[in-house]
Amino acid sequence: MKILIIANRLPVKIERTEDSFVVKRSEGGLATGLGSLETDAEMHWVGWPGVHVDDENEKQEITEKLNELNYHPVFLSGEQIENYYEGYSNSTIWPLCHYFFAYIQYKAEYWEAYRQVNTLFCEEALPFIEDDDIVWIQDYQLMLLPKKIRDKKPKVNIGYFHHIPFPSYELFRVLPEREQVLEGLLGADLIGFHTHDYMRHFISAIYRVLDLNCNLDEISLKDRIVHVDAFPMGINYEQYHRAPSLPEVKKISKRLIEEL
Repeated sequence: MKILIIANRLPVKIERTEDSFVVKRSEGGLATGLGSLETDAEMHWVGWPGVHVDDENEKQEITEKLNELNYHPVFLSGEQIENYYEGYSNSTIWPLCHYFFAYIQYKAEYWEAYRQVNTLFCEEALPFIEDDDIVWIQDYQLMLLPKKIRDKKPKVNIGYFHHIPFPSYELFRVLPEREQVLEGLLGADLIGFHTHDYMRHFISAIYRVLDLNCNLDEISLKDRIVHVDAFPMGINYEQYHRAPSLPEVKKISKRLIEEL
């Protein structure tokens, strides 16, 4: 068994040098939060490497470097980055979920790119998925992915975690693709949110949009039960507790004190 994390971004970033590429650790919150996950299971990660390349030889070089770390890149075109990521994900879904209704931008090409890229992530991830694996999908950029993987791998265990708020039904219902988004998420066996409020908003949307039977933390489908719960993301306490005793931290602390 292995754990396969699928996220919009890999926990590393690729930087171009004069004659090659180098792999550096990402500073993003998702990478930091999941990077401290302790498990004995073999872990793999599927996601965009953070760099736009068209040359097939360069793609091959990046893929080989990342595969050594059990990271598997999903390459996106410039148009996909603009419409899927900057468009539907960050100009439609993100302001909707954060109650910034006035800032929502909607274009048909945004949704089409979102569908295409979620399908692309599915195609890239499938070769690495076996029936006894755990697939853990991360966040609002990939809300269609649980169902796409479920349709291809019906026996695999799928989890999904929503790292931003889930809005109340009164706001969520304005999304034209609300039904497709909810059906996509229900491909997961377990859906997690940061708070019980977000969890309740999601279950309310499921009941009102899809007319499914819902209990406090369960959604009944024809052939299975989807569990919904709140999992507030904490920090690795020991890592921060040890930090003041590290030589490099002491050096920085001393310099800051002297500057003051």
